[in-house]
Amino acid sequence: MEQMKRVLCIHDLSCVGRCSLTVILPVLSAMGVQACPLPTALLSTHTGGLGTPAVIRTEAFCRDALAHWERLSLSFDCVYSGYLADAADAELVRRAFAQNPDACKLVDPVLADHGKLYRGVTPALCSAMTDLCKMADILCPNVTESAVLLGLEPDDSPFDRAQLAERIERLHAAFPRARGLVITGARLSDGTHGNAFWQEDNSFCFLPFDPVPQSYPGTGDLFASVLAGALTRGLRLADSVELAAGFVARAAAETLRMGADPRFGTAFERVLSDLTKPKEG
Repeated sequence: MEQMKRVLCIHDLSCVGRCSLTVILPVLSAMGVQACPLPTALLSTHTGGLGTPAVIRTEAFCRDALAHWERLSLSFDCVYSGYLADAADAELVRRAFAQNPDACKLVDPVLADHGKLYRGVTPALCSAMTDLCKMADILCPNVTESAVLLGLEPDDSPFDRAQLAERIERLHAAFPRARGLVITGARLSDGTHGNAFWQEDNSFCFLPFDPVPQSYPGTGDLFASVLAGALTRGLRLADSVELAAGFVARAAAETLRMGADPRFGTAFERVLSDLTKPKEG
């Protein structure tokens, strides 16, 4: 009997704004992967440009859910963590990792973007996230987050290719457990945009993309969820990065074509069918 792959998704649930679990669940489901949410917090909206959201912390529920799954001997093929509302939530991820020793552990260190930390991100949270990254098999920070993880000042200045390769090498040295490292949304000094990654064979790769002239919240979550789904389905890292980047680009282009309010994220629903038959590894 074929067993569908199962991914544990440890993220917040922002009800409006197309980010975190709101996009992760449909993306993984479209890819034929069972998405199992563990919501670290409930928010009425995401935290960018829509005012102050209503928030409910769910730490006690998450602890009880993990204990219940342990009693059931329930296991996951991938444990995928993203935004954490508080440094204490890192313990939930560590516990999930410990309960699923054979799972692929993917950490999207949601801390910052555009050269600055997100609102509410504290030094304690940065430290806790860095510790989680040391336990990860796959890391996918954006450029600003890659700086934070290395103890540098938040920055998203352009690189030349040698500088970008050096940044990846430094991450590899700081997080040697990771068999896959991806820096998303990198800009080169020649104006090229792309995603850089470091593979198990110690090769540096850069896949360019054509950005749209508008930024949207939640694109990092879209990218990382496609990446998680593709890797769980058995695709190589390079193919997974290419699939994720292409999907995000099409979602952004469609949203721009619609003239939709960017505060509400990308209209990824319009292109979700692109993921229903991903290439097998």
